[in-house]
Amino acid sequence: MNYLATEVRRLVELDRERLFASYAVGRHANWTCDIRTRDTVCLSVWLREELTRIGLDDLGRKTLEGEFNRYSRSDDDLFELAASIMNKALVDDIDRDRKTHRRWG
Repeated sequence: MNYLATEVRRLVELDRERLFASYAVGRHANWTCDIRTRDTVCLSVWLREELTRIGLDDLGRKTLEGEFNRYSRSDDDLFELAASIMNKALVDDIDRDRKTHRRWG
């Protein structure tokens, strides 16, 4: 199986309300956010669930979630990014020895 951006978008759209619910809890009834934030939150939750579903170990899952968080700030197509991360997980192309970069201290 290979993940495609269009398929990721379709899967997230089907479950958008549930994926976004935990982020919206406790916010004012009239609160709204932009679509980019909504997509980022929904994809982050979906990615965590999907990586867990395919049986990825915790270190690999956290590494790929961190990669999504880093690249989601500048990548134009978040769904393509999520698809490429899932494809990396399927072939186990994960840098488990990656050390975090500390800028302070």
